[in-house]
Amino acid sequence: MQDDKQNSPPNQMDSQASGADHACGKCQEYLAGWKRAQADYQNLKKDMERERVEVSKFANERLLQDLLPALDQFTVAMQHAPAQSDGKGFEQWMQGLRAVEQLWEQTLRAIGLERIQTDGRFDPAIHDAAGEEVSPGKKAGEITRVLLPGWKWHDRVLRPARVMVAKEDAAAEHS
Repeated sequence: MQDDKQNSPPNQMDSQASGADHACGKCQEYLAGWKRAQADYQNLKKDMERERVEVSKFANERLLQDLLPALDQFTVAMQHAPAQSDGKGFEQWMQGLRAVEQLWEQTLRAIGLERIQTDGRFDPAIHDAAGEEVSPGKKAGEITRVLLPGWKWHDRVLRPARVMVAKEDAAAEHS
C-alpha cells in the first residue's frame, strides 16, 4: 500500500493533500463555532444569574409598600405625644414607644429600606412637592417641612418624600 502512494502520480497526491487541508479547515471552522457557542452559553448563564439576583432582591417590594402606612401612623402618633407626662407610667410608655420605633427602623434598614433625606434642597427624583411656602431662614428651593417621609429600597425610590418647599417672600422683594 505504501508502494501505491509512492508510485501514484503527483496529481493524485496533491488532490489528497488539498482534500486533507479542506477537511482540516472545516474542522477548524467547526471548532471555532463550537467555542463561540460555549462562550455565548456562559454569557447567557451569567446574565440569567444577574437577573435572578435582581428579581429576588426586589421581590418583596409590594410587601414593603403595604408596611409603610403602618410605620407612618406610628410616626404620627409619636409626633402628637403630649409634651408633659402624666406620671411615671406615661414616661415609660413613651420610652417604650421610642424603642419600638427604633426597632422598626433598624429592622427596615437591615432589609435595605431607608428613609430619604429631607434636609437641604428639593430634589424631584426623591421628593414630591406638596406646595410652596414662605419660610424665614430658608432659601427658595429648600425643604421647609416633611409631610410624609419617603423611602428607598436598595437605592431605588419606593416612595418619594412629600415635602413643602420654600419660596421667595414676594412682600420682602417689593420693599
